[in-house]
Amino acid sequence: MKRLVEDKMVAWKNHERRKPLVLMGARQVGKTWLMHEFCKKNFQHVHEFNFDEQRDIAQLFAETKTPKELLPKLSALSGSRIDIQNDVLIFDEIQESFDALNSLKYFCEKCPEMAIVAGGSLLGVKIGGAKRSRKDGDVTKPKSYPVGKVDLLDVEPMDFAEFLCAFDGALFEYYETISGQEPLPDIFHRKLLNAYDTYLFTGGMPEVVDSYIRNCDPKVVGKLQRDLIALYEDDIVKYGGEVNAGRVLVVLRSIVPQLSKENEKFVYGALRAGARGRDYEEAIEWLVSARMVRRAYNVKEMKFPLSAVEMQNAFKLYHLDVGLLRELAAVPQSELVLNSDFDFKGPLVENYVIQQLQNTGHGDVRYFAERADREIDFVLQVGSELVPIEVKGGKDKKAATFKTYVKTKEPKFAIRFSRMNLRKDGGFVNIPLYLAPKFDKCL
Repeated sequence: MKRLVEDKMVAWKNHERRKPLVLMGARQVGKTWLMHEFCKKNFQHVHEFNFDEQRDIAQLFAETKTPKELLPKLSALSGSRIDIQNDVLIFDEIQESFDALNSLKYFCEKCPEMAIVAGGSLLGVKIGGAKRSRKDGDVTKPKSYPVGKVDLLDVEPMDFAEFLCAFDGALFEYYETISGQEPLPDIFHRKLLNAYDTYLFTGGMPEVVDSYIRNCDPKVVGKLQRDLIALYEDDIVKYGGEVNAGRVLVVLRSIVPQLSKENEKFVYGALRAGARGRDYEEAIEWLVSARMVRRAYNVKEMKFPLSAVEMQNAFKLYHLDVGLLRELAAVPQSELVLNSDFDFKGPLVENYVIQQLQNTGHGDVRYFAERADREIDFVLQVGSELVPIEVKGGKDKKAATFKTYVKTKEPKFAIRFSRMNLRKDGGFVNIPLYLAPKFDKCL
């Protein structure tokens, strides 16, 4: 399956001042597959080292981190000479050796011609936890992280465009030609809506998408999604470290009921009686660092820059993947195929939209709520422009706060994502939900 992030990896390879590349992302989003496929296509020879399967390799990096001493030893382990001009090193599960992670700094400084691609599970958590709690003499904690000495690349679940490429190649070719300036012919609009409904069911986890395309079996999809949910929960128990794993699990399992409330703002008191923010803040940070959840902060006012008006104590939590959220909420595929207006459809579609938007390179997605009954679903900062966004998953067209803001403030752009065809009215744009990954072409 084609991953669009490969284009960014090609740009990294061809950059004249490239640094070691570190792939960041949640478990099972396809980091290892990406490393293998990209490196096989773009380098003469690939030398792979897995720090989880080959535990002894970490000892080499504990003894020295300089490329001059490491490369002959790595060549011996690989069984072939490493050509620093034409070959690539893969360091998989690098979080198992912080010495190896730290060595990337020295490769950047002393041997920049050596191409390195690294990745690992829960890398964000392990780095963050080590920074917070390193003990003197504990060799499992990093002495430093190579800030500024590596190129970081986020790997997310497959967005709708990547899903469509795998699901229906011919329809994807048409999708790629959409300029976003004119309504689509009705036949293509309906086909893309059907594909979007399927994506709501499968989500973007590569193994799940591949299974559905091969077998088209909803039961197998549900089983794979439940297995992934169980895997994430097992990771919390195994790798929670100094964070209270029980609290992390409580937060993760609360996402569906939190989003089911009329006001979707995350409420600590909804976790359990007497729960306080200070008891669960670290658990939430763990989940965000592990990329298991997506956080959208409320802003005090619609003001540029949005980062300056974030309210750190007011936020919503969404799931990493809309398909996993759908399975957690036990929404059957039939409800999506029939386009039913069930109670959880709004939050499910919001989760879909934030999942697409966070992969577009326009920064963090936030929302604006003056009070519980006056809210704009999302706000995005595109350059210096603030773009209010309304999300409509069903037939309900009420959006009083959004409409009032657009009428009184007259923003340059305002977006409504819905099942309706593309329509423009000045700066207001109704964008079909399937065009969320390329919304900027519609502005």
